[in-house]
Amino acid sequence: MLTLENISFERNYKTIFKNLSFSLSISSALIVAGKNGCGKSSLLKLIAGIYEINQGKILWGNENIKNFRNDFNGDLQYLGHKNFLKPELSIFENLKFYSQIHGTELTLNSALEFFELAEKRHQLVKNLSAGVQQRIMLAKLLACPATIWLLDEPSNNLDKEWRNKLHDLIKNRIKDKGLIIMATHDEEFFDLGPKLYLEDYC
Repeated sequence: MLTLENISFERNYKTIFKNLSFSLSISSALIVAGKNGCGKSSLLKLIAGIYEINQGKILWGNENIKNFRNDFNGDLQYLGHKNFLKPELSIFENLKFYSQIHGTELTLNSALEFFELAEKRHQLVKNLSAGVQQRIMLAKLLACPATIWLLDEPSNNLDKEWRNKLHDLIKNRIKDKGLIIMATHDEEFFDLGPKLYLEDYC
């Protein structure tokens, strides 16, 4: 179980949110909703260890994750707004790099197939549309399997067909002992789990 206890976060001397607490078990999802600037991205970055909390603690099971951050992050995938792809490399080269880091090369081909990237695998990222680049980023979820997915607006630049496929992928991951925290404005994903409105903690 992932538990946040009385989390407060400030950035540039401004309180983004305070006294935020929740628990989320395996095989479930939390949808983080709210207006722009309310801290949705910041919350995911706090859990991922990109930002440091100002107050409170994050527990995995009953232990504070600051005591085993590297191990915790080893079973976590974070997809943020920023495109992590290297434009001068091919689809395959980008995903192979991450799968080698995680020791999951055997899952790479199935990830390419699922996101219909196999036939394009040798194309350079810089020559691809925003929608295809988003699918490459999402393919990292399958190329580098993890229990926890932290997803920041993952449906951006996807058409209706691919939003539906992403919805089904997340739904299946939840059933398969996954834990998903997803920040989104896209109401098509609101049925995947309870909603957390960060304005309530400003």
